[in-house]
Amino acid sequence: MSEGTRDTEDTAGTEDTAGTDRATAHQATAHRATADQATGDGGADEGRGAAITLRVDQNEYLPAAAGRAEMHAIVRVEARGLGPAAARAAASEVIVIDCSGSMAWPPTKIMAARKATVAAVSALRKGTRFAVVQGTERAEVVYPPTGGMAVAGPDTKAAASRAAMKLAALGGTAIGTWLDLARRLHSEQPTALRHTLLLTDGKNEHEDPGDLARVLDACAPSFTCDARGIGDGWDATELKEIVRRLRGRADAVLDHSDLPAEFEALTRGSMARALAALRIRIRTRAGGAVGMVKQVYPTRVDLTDEGARPDPRTWEWRSGPWGDEVREYQVCVTADPEGDAQDEEIELAWVELALDGASADSASAGGPAKDDRSGAGAADIRLPAAESVLVRWTDDPLLSSRIHPRLAHYGADDALGLAVTAAYDAYVAGEPRQALTHWGRAVRLAHELGNEKMLDRLRGLVDIVDAAAGEVRLRERIRPLDLNSAMVLSEESSRFRGPGPGAADPLAPAVPTAPAMSAMPPGPDLECPNCGRMAPATATFCQQCDTTLHPGGPGTPAGAV
Repeated sequence: MSEGTRDTEDTAGTEDTAGTDRATAHQATAHRATADQATGDGGADEGRGAAITLRVDQNEYLPAAAGRAEMHAIVRVEARGLGPAAARAAASEVIVIDCSGSMAWPPTKIMAARKATVAAVSALRKGTRFAVVQGTERAEVVYPPTGGMAVAGPDTKAAASRAAMKLAALGGTAIGTWLDLARRLHSEQPTALRHTLLLTDGKNEHEDPGDLARVLDACAPSFTCDARGIGDGWDATELKEIVRRLRGRADAVLDHSDLPAEFEALTRGSMARALAALRIRIRTRAGGAVGMVKQVYPTRVDLTDEGARPDPRTWEWRSGPWGDEVREYQVCVTADPEGDAQDEEIELAWVELALDGASADSASAGGPAKDDRSGAGAADIRLPAAESVLVRWTDDPLLSSRIHPRLAHYGADDALGLAVTAAYDAYVAGEPRQALTHWGRAVRLAHELGNEKMLDRLRGLVDIVDAAAGEVRLRERIRPLDLNSAMVLSEESSRFRGPGPGAADPLAPAVPTAPAMSAMPPGPDLECPNCGRMAPATATFCQQCDTTLHPGGPGTPAGAV
């Protein structure tokens, strides 16, 4: 479908004709060919500076006999070559350090916080507006001493480092108050890129319930925030909610001596951003609708309700800031085979990008953007042509039952996050045996995904006997830090790496070979002794409650020994 056709559709609204809406395979292929010619590899012209690329991965086949159905696809957005633009970007950074009384013990905690603040300040780019905030039951700017924000340079960075080394642990914890001060500091600056770095060792105990939620509502449009929890007293669910709302990432400080390097890396990452935001727009053909959109990498966030819907066929959302990085999104579009030909490639929807503050027409497909309100050098950044979400209606169940490996990967990744969260909730509720079941499943999934970071965190909670089978033993002593360090990563995803060399067709259905089928032990269906669900004779785990069916005997929780 050509761009001219889409312009006509946008003007005509829902009065599109069937011929205009339903692109044939020839039209969709011609559209992609035009995009490839304009942009090199489907989105960006290699060797011509900064660019954003866009790609859609999916299994195009849906069963024609099923009627109205959902088409799922992974949308991959990559920004590259933004370094020169980042070096010119106007940015502000607020470093917020928990200085409550609990930070005094052990003494290595407050010392690590001081050194980490110095490391973050040292990583600031020249010209960046910045401030250091001391957080107790109040919030106070300790640098610059006059309040407000300073401009990073050799003298101001040296003075801020001296002030950081005097931070003292004495007071309470009011995280909402700290973040609200950061919001006010950022809002006074003429900067498009605004970031806050937060360190805490406690829960938000010195504010009324609901205060933090109201502050996050106010802060969300203003700045992004990355956070670290140190010690045993912080709340992983609270920190996760803060970074979810403020489009950042959270983690635990496992060793106090590691904190300065982590703060330096986080600040350098903030300084490498060049675009304040991108707008992602999805528009369906007449009669279609966007059912769901969620980010699946690098973190999982459901964006469906955050997007605007200017009309029934369009969903649009403003992302957070970008440096050189990759983000992936899962999109669900409704599809109806009525009136469509079978076994032909048909366009259900298209995905396009725009610089924030500019309309979709501000940049030509595969050409430089015309609007410069998204950050330094935005006019030099090449935007990709739109990409299509397609469908082929078929009566072949082998084709329609296949799952694209990217979708399968992120589906398993989502299941891993749910297992970690369920285990945390069960353990906190005083149900360690139930927690063990979920941790066993989490170990199995993390092993299958190759997620070594999560496996390492899970080792602080269970002894892993057999990772592939999810066989684990509960550790005798579980520290709050170990519990929080796994939970805080439950929404962090591992990147899909693709099948290895020589792998079979990635979309081929998993059908056992004849020898494997003949080796399957015969027998009646199995009844789960825990929940009563029936399972095939070959099943190892109950799919409903994850109880081990065999080997090991009935009624054994998955992973328990």
